[in-house]
This record gives sequence, C-alpha cells and structure tokens, in this order.
Amino acid sequence: MADPQTLVIAHRGASGYLPEHTLEAKAYAHALGADYLEQDLVATRDDQVIVIHDIHLDRVTNVASVYPDRHRDDGRYYARDFDLAEIQALAAGERRGDDGETAAFPNRFPLGFGPFRIPTLREEVKLIQGLNRATGGSRTPPGTQGGRPGGSLASIRRSRTRHGTGRRVWISVHW
Repeated sequence: MADPQTLVIAHRGASGYLPEHTLEAKAYAHALGADYLEQDLVATRDDQVIVIHDIHLDRVTNVASVYPDRHRDDGRYYARDFDLAEIQALAAGERRGDDGETAAFPNRFPLGFGPFRIPTLREEVKLIQGLNRATGGSRTPPGTQGGRPGGSLASIRRSRTRHGTGRRVWISVHW
C-alpha cells in the first residue's frame, strides 16, 4: 500500500505501458490509482489545445507520411502549423528516438501506429470526469484503502514560432 503522504503523478499518463498522453494512457493511469495526471499542452494553428509532450508531431505520429511537405526548414513538423482537424486525422504511437526510426524507450509499448490519437484538453478533462464519476471519484487502486481527490497538472508550452521560442506555464486543475 502506498504511503498516504506520497502523491503519485502520472507523467504523460501510464506512459510506461501505453503511448504517452493518449486517452488510453490516461485511463490506465487513473485505473492504477494516480493522484494526478500530468499533461503537456500545445496550441494548434486554429488555437485549439491538444495534449502532447513536445511542440513537434513527428516523433509520436505519422505526420510525415500524411503531410510529407508540411515540415519546416529544420525538418520538424510543428503542432502550431496544423489545424486540429488535421492533427486528429493522424495516428499516434510510441515515441521514436532522434533518428525517427528506433524506439526512444525500447522496453515500452511496441513501435508502430495503432488506434491511438492525440487528444484535446477538453476530451481529456471529459474522460477524467467520466472516470471519476464511474469510480466514485476514488483515487485508490484496487486492494488498498483510503482515497484522495484526483486532479490534473498541465504544462502549457507555447509552440516555437518562426521568430523565437515560447515560455512554459504550469496550471493545476482540480475536480
């Protein structure tokens, strides 16, 4: 049983088991009893907020095969250069390394793109609210006692523009 003074923050969801920041990874982290689900947030070209660790799409999606000519001069595909509808058409998967081919974390979920996608912050909040309602709001994994209120920690990254970099802002949302 976990120490009641210890908070478990699921960094990118249960990213050791499922592709990071997917709704499936967040649902599994919730089921495992995480106290907080950490999100990284990036704005799209049409100012929608998506949940993704980087400002780039190319390490966790099939963006290069769907939009091969949309990369910037540095060869990267920036979330800020795509509308939400375009991003939602992409398949997401396990993070690839700098070479774009090998797994960044070889002992995690297998490489390849599956039925995963990049969620919006709104979708993620609705998922967590639904999970909390279905479980009575318990943040306690099966077989343990007690419970703590859950919440969400979000890191908002402003996408790098062609003229510079943004700043990082932390917010905490509780429900």
